Amino acid sequence: MDLTPFLTQIFIGLYKGSLYWILALGLVLIFGVVRVINFAHATFYVTGSYMMYTFYMYTGNFILSLTMATLIAGALGVAFEVAVIRRVYKLETIYQLLATFAIALIFNEAQKLVWGKGVVYIPIPEALREGVSIGGVTLNYYMILIMVIGLLLFIIVILFMNNTIMGLRIRAVWRDPVMSEALGVSTRLIYTLVFFVGAALAGLGGALTVPLISVGPGLADYLIVTAFIVVVIAGLGSITGAYIISVLVGVLSSILVLITPELDIVILYMIAAFILLLRPQGLFGER
Repeated sequence: MDLTPFLTQIFIGLYKGSLYWILALGLVLIFGVVRVINFAHATFYVTGSYMMYTFYMYTGNFILSLTMATLIAGALGVAFEVAVIRRVYKLETIYQLLATFAIALIFNEAQKLVWGKGVVYIPIPEALREGVSIGGVTLNYYMILIMVIGLLLFIIVILFMNNTIMGLRIRAVWRDPVMSEALGVSTRLIYTLVFFVGAALAGLGGALTVPLISVGPGLADYLIVTAFIVVVIAGLGSITGAYIISVLVGVLSSILVLITPELDIVILYMIAAFILLLRPQGLFGER
């Protein structure tokens, strides 16, 4: 039996899972700290993709384009938090959902006006086009780079949250914002910082996507659903759980495309529903 197709899909799933993780990480941080369900989060991912394409077309420098796309997405996240989210912090969840959903629609239409309705892409850097053969499957260095970046981000975030003063403050606001404010922690500053980091991470993921997947209108709609599936299965607020589930969802969806391509998304919904019935807080969520 030839296992090459399955190995190919597993490797594709690993790098897709790493991209899901980069997107889900920002979503987990924002929900955990700010307690806002942000339907506009995937728009920062797509913005990062478009900015990566734009800067690369003008400069031809991959690293510079990646850096600028990440920073611009982060800056848009700050503007979004200051202009919109601050006004709905104390309102009911439905108003937060409507506000973020409205922004997502505005971003989507604005992107069409600027970049058109077609798809955009850039070539993989020449140094990363080659690859290594594993089990008869060639995995290029760019895919490996994405997986490494995903793992490094996981390690860095865990170390930052557990071993730095700012990480301690973020965890304090995460647990009890009222008590943190009483102890002198600026929750407004923490909220803005978390939005910057979350949006920048989404932008980074989007920028890394452009050499692999053509980016166009509608991508954010698909991605936000996938990101929420990841976060819900893992448990809202679980960073470690989000990383594990992102990789599993990436691999599982890739394999299902090979076996039952018409059911891959439906099965993920079914898995999410089944897990929520058994553990409403998610696999790694706290009670």
